[in-house]
Order: sequence, then C-alpha cells, then structure tokens
Amino acid sequence: MQRKKETEVSELEKQKFYEKRKHGTPRFPMECFVTRADGNQHFLVPLHWHRNIEIMQMLHGTAVITIGNEMFSAVEGDIFCINQEELHRIVSEDNQLVYRTVIFPLQALTFSESDAAQTYLEQIVQGVLRFPVQVTNETEKYFLRKTLYQIQIAAEQKSVGYELMVKAQLLQIIAQMLCQHQIVSVQHSPSEKSKRLKEMLHFIQRHYAAPLTITVMAEQFHMSEKYFSRYFRIATGQNFTAYLNAVRIEKAQALLLETDETVLEIAFSCGYENVSYFNRVFRRQTGYSPLQYRSIAVS
Repeated sequence: MQRKKETEVSELEKQKFYEKRKHGTPRFPMECFVTRADGNQHFLVPLHWHRNIEIMQMLHGTAVITIGNEMFSAVEGDIFCINQEELHRIVSEDNQLVYRTVIFPLQALTFSESDAAQTYLEQIVQGVLRFPVQVTNETEKYFLRKTLYQIQIAAEQKSVGYELMVKAQLLQIIAQMLCQHQIVSVQHSPSEKSKRLKEMLHFIQRHYAAPLTITVMAEQFHMSEKYFSRYFRIATGQNFTAYLNAVRIEKAQALLLETDETVLEIAFSCGYENVSYFNRVFRRQTGYSPLQYRSIAVS
C-alpha cells in the first residue's frame, strides 16, 4: 500500500454531493455488503460523502482510494475507515476487485444513559474523536478482519437477534480501537480552501444538468480559469470535465434504473446535448452502454 499526500488539500470533509442512498432499513440503518468489479476494468465510485461511518476491507485486487486529502494504493488485506462527512472515492482498473463494506450511523449505537461508555460515543459523534484513515497495526487488522466477517455473516443470515449481534460487534470494534489508541483526537478545523471546495462541489451537484464549463465555474467563484483548473485538479484528483462527467453519469445510472425514460431523455436531463457523446462517456465510465446497463441491472 502506498500513500500520497495531495498538496493544498486539507480535510476534505463535507464535500462533493451528499450521498442520498439510505443504508439498511429505517429501523436498522446499518449495512454490510461485498462489492465486486465483476469484470469491469473502469470501476468507479465517484467522490461523495455521507454522515455514516464506513469501514472498508480490501478482499482481492487493487484500487486507488481517496479519503480526505490522501490517496492510497490499496491492496488485498488493507482496511480503511471513512469518518462522518468525509469525502472519498474508489477507482480501479482491476476487473477482479472485491471489497467488503460495513456502514453505520454512530447515533444508532449510542445509549440513553449518560454513562462513561456514552461519553466516548458522543465524542466520536461530535467529531472530537475520529477513526484512523487506515488501520496499519497487524494485530488490529487481524481483529477487524475477523469481526467484519462475523458482521457480514450475521447480516446475511438475518437470524433472530442478528441486529443485536451487529451492534455488539460494532461497539466491540470501537472499544478495541479506543483501547489501542487508534481512535484519536481531532486537532484541526476545516481550512478556507476546504470550505471553498465544498461550495464548488455543492454547486456542481445542484447544477450538473446545466451547461457548466470551466469559464462558468471560474466566474461563479471569482477565479481565473487557469487558477480554477489547477485548484480543482489538485483538490479532487480529477480535472473539472472528468469530475462533472462522473457526477452526470452517476445521475444517469440512477435514472436508468428508477425510470422508464429513454436514453435520449436521460442524456438531456443529465446535461448532455449530444447523445452519442453521452453514450461514449457512459461506456467509458461503466464499461456498458446505457441500454446494456439497464438490461443487466434489471435481469
């Protein structure tokens, strides 16, 4: 595993667009699942953030993972923690990629009594304490691999009381990390550049269907086009066009699955005036044409 610091990118928290997908159920908002590239050599989970804690374990293959202002070359066995409201993405050209994810809201683990155990959880909920971005201690990794697997089995089998099992395992993870000093105090606050990037990404999320260009963005945020392009590339790891396409194609994927709109209608509603260009970008990002994607997803 190789780690790379991105200059000028500090604490990319609360950025890009908020992930609206709901995990688990309203009564049990926790989820464990395994993701596979399934032959896709252009696997991408675009930049996004959510209010849950996410623990990710690499099971097979390789990927480049961005978390906050750091990029990691992840390999089998690596374990990463994504804190609340932290920007992250996954990119892989390995069609054999497989990874396990456990995602949960900290609030669902808290207690009604304000005892010592609750105090620890409240500090994590409030952002005073944070999970490590990557778990590197081998003993800790062994414990997490075993516990995450147990969570997956419980979530898949859904035996009576499995919810208690999952919550107990998650609390055990937190307790273990606290005992091993893996969960640490936050010593800094978001920078002005981080806040500006958050505004940019929210603007893209709201206006992705409009004819957005570097010129439009530079004017909106009172920058020169050259400075905006450089700033955006360093902060997100992508140039503006690639990032905008990632947002638009993700929206198109949802429309293909959730509506009966034609490919032409979806292309237009996602900001593409040329359906041929839309098809090329969609295939490049997903490995499928829009119609193939819809057909495979519903089959």
